Amino acid sequence: MKNIKYIIAFSIGFLFLGACEDTVLNLEDPGSPTDATFFRTEAQLEVALTGIYESLNYVGNVPFPQMLDHTTDYAFNRGNVDGTVPATTGGLTSTEGIVNRFWDNFYTGIQRANNLLTNMNRAQEVTEPSRFEEIKAEALFLRAIFYSYLTELYGDVPFRTEVTSLEELEIIARTPKADIVANIIQDLEEAASILPLTQTGNARGRASANAANALISRIALYNNQFTLAESAALKVMQSDEKPSLFPNYETLFSDEGVGSSEVLLDMSYTTGTKTHGLSQRQGSRFGGWCQLVPAQQTVDSYETINGLPIDEDPDYDPANPFENRDPRLAASIALPNNVWTGHIIQQHSDSIATWRVENGVKIERVFNVNSANPGGRKVVDPYDGTEYVAGGANRFTSFTGYFWKKFSDAPTLLGALSGGPSPLNSEETIYLIRYAEVLLNYAEAKIEAGTIDATVLDAINEVRQRAYNNSGFTYPAVTTTDQAELRKIVRRERKVELADEGLRLFDIRRWGIADKLMNTTLLGGPANGFSKIGGDLGFVPDIDEDGFISYDGAPTMPRVELGNLDYREVEVRTFDAGKHYLWPIPQAEVDATGGVVTQNPGY
Repeated sequence: MKNIKYIIAFSIGFLFLGACEDTVLNLEDPGSPTDATFFRTEAQLEVALTGIYESLNYVGNVPFPQMLDHTTDYAFNRGNVDGTVPATTGGLTSTEGIVNRFWDNFYTGIQRANNLLTNMNRAQEVTEPSRFEEIKAEALFLRAIFYSYLTELYGDVPFRTEVTSLEELEIIARTPKADIVANIIQDLEEAASILPLTQTGNARGRASANAANALISRIALYNNQFTLAESAALKVMQSDEKPSLFPNYETLFSDEGVGSSEVLLDMSYTTGTKTHGLSQRQGSRFGGWCQLVPAQQTVDSYETINGLPIDEDPDYDPANPFENRDPRLAASIALPNNVWTGHIIQQHSDSIATWRVENGVKIERVFNVNSANPGGRKVVDPYDGTEYVAGGANRFTSFTGYFWKKFSDAPTLLGALSGGPSPLNSEETIYLIRYAEVLLNYAEAKIEAGTIDATVLDAINEVRQRAYNNSGFTYPAVTTTDQAELRKIVRRERKVELADEGLRLFDIRRWGIADKLMNTTLLGGPANGFSKIGGDLGFVPDIDEDGFISYDGAPTMPRVELGNLDYREVEVRTFDAGKHYLWPIPQAEVDATGGVVTQNPGY
């Protein structure tokens, strides 16, 4: 098949992919592993396994989980970084770059796994027996995670578990998703029976039995297999090496949290080998480019400290909307007047300057590169009369007024301001599976199966309690056992707990609410604060049972450089329920197979 890649070269201890410009299979490349040159030693098996892991590192400047979340209601992509905008504005086609890159990258990983699994028996006699089995189990795990993403993105896809030569290659049609799910769950169960419960030391971040069972719980939940989702999650929760939640939610997503038992699978980066540009893309103008930014709808999704949506809590103050909110809001998102990357973040278009802060102390006034002032205009700081010339580099800023803290490398962003390494080459570790997700999988599975008991509340409350650690507030425990109420609660909990971690697209699809949430205008906060919307008007948006937030009656304005006191209309979203619940199959794949691989409806 034209877009299913095969390993063609090994170099410097890593596996690299090569292909012709038209992506035609290159099975006969002379640099490819052959019977005579490869899969003959344990070291070669390890190199091949490393190559499979490499395919988790999405071929793009932004790691793939964050790319996926920026195709949802979470956020706005200013500048169409890595091509997510067509997925939010209704323009996704079968030739779009993002559609092809996800397909190619995950099939590359699958073919690398198949190559190893097919040929590794050649090195069995010279490989330590337990390690031989673990290598096999890791390859099965990785192949399963690649197929899980492919089936959630595209639905039915071609399913291969063996490598064949060019002469023997048979074009195959798409395999029903249910069949693929059954196969990869079986593979994950086998992997879980072989792998150690956890991985530590030099093996940290690799597949483990707990990670395999966590992945089973995710896949089963996504496919309405609630009993299996519950039992797989329970295996992790009752493991002899049970994970625990890291005590501080905010620092979990910094170097402090890397290696904690909560993180069951991650992607690590190292300068000179593999880095990413997420910090640069997400960061404010103090070190970053503010391109991938949260929306007003996301900010308004976080509950109050009373455990209520903002439209249900009479204590919510719309003039001071960031006060007395779930601590995960300020932990995940840099809000106006927060100190972030060493500066007080302000979006006011008349905030000419702001403070640089060290250890909580205001050090000096500096030009506010986050304020939306047109380039080349002379402006005066009303604080001390200093005149600045607004440069073009700050133009347009984020349009929403907010920035992601999660996975944004604050020290590197700040260091870049004084000539340090570029945040485009970040080493920030990206998490793929966390124990918090396992707890929420367990709770949701039992809620949907109608087997609600105290353990459901315990699982949700464990996640909520951690969120409030060191906040000064007592967490609002969930006590209801009503199925409809618990459904709303666990869905809200997933949205705020797992924000910017790559799971939202699959959640809103499987819940059947993507067409509601994505057919709207994405908003940013008012550039000059909430004195009009919250103070004068006392406006509070309405949030329905699906988490759709309505701003009917609120003042809005088009996305412009200079802002006023109205919400900003950042992007008009379009979602066609007849086709957008799946991405299109890459057209090159359809064409290369003569139509044997068919296209998804509507494309």
